[in-house]
Amino acid sequence: MVHKFLRWQIIVPALLILALAGYWSYSYYLREIKVVPGELIVQALDKTNQAASYRFHVEADLTAGGNKISLSNLDGERAADGNLYLKGEMTGQPVEIYQIKDTTYFRDPTSKRWMTTPGNNPLEQERYMAELNPLSILKITQVEDLQYLGRQKKIPGRPYLLTCRPRVNNLFLNSYWQDFRYQFLVERGSTYIRRVTLEAAHRQRPQDKLTMTVDFYDFNKRITIKPPE
Repeated sequence: MVHKFLRWQIIVPALLILALAGYWSYSYYLREIKVVPGELIVQALDKTNQAASYRFHVEADLTAGGNKISLSNLDGERAADGNLYLKGEMTGQPVEIYQIKDTTYFRDPTSKRWMTTPGNNPLEQERYMAELNPLSILKITQVEDLQYLGRQKKIPGRPYLLTCRPRVNNLFLNSYWQDFRYQFLVERGSTYIRRVTLEAAHRQRPQDKLTMTVDFYDFNKRITIKPPE
């Protein structure tokens, strides 16, 4: 009896260790190895586009004639009620804007005074301006040449990296640009898109290139945007 008791004292812990090892191995397989690119990009786009509020940083550059021109370098936040705050530079000029319902507040770069334009809602034009609504560049209707390039070990959180050539439902982008190439960093677990980088060629001058990078964070956090004093 003593021998049997001692035997079970050895067997039970061993079985638990094997079970835990099996669970860990399967979890590792799901996280690290079993990635279906088509499913992941659909989940990431759906999840990110459904975000009610978020903060972001956007940079856009134009390369023309061998010269790189900064188009925008902005930080912004959008609240769940649709209000928007934006600050940074556009085409080398300082920009600071509040959009509160149907009133736009913008700081005059010379006098530093706040100006208002009641009844003007640029949010109605968000389909055209990625700076007003960065999620507009994620209105993708079709994905081609989708590739999964693995986990990015040198980036915090080790996100998934995906690349593709999409069709984008954005009137402003499609009016001037073509041959879009996208790169996505998708967060593990949540499947939010944390960074998207796009490159495109100008329709009339294909040698001119647009590059835009948007970093997203604070998805669905409580964000309150009030007009400036």
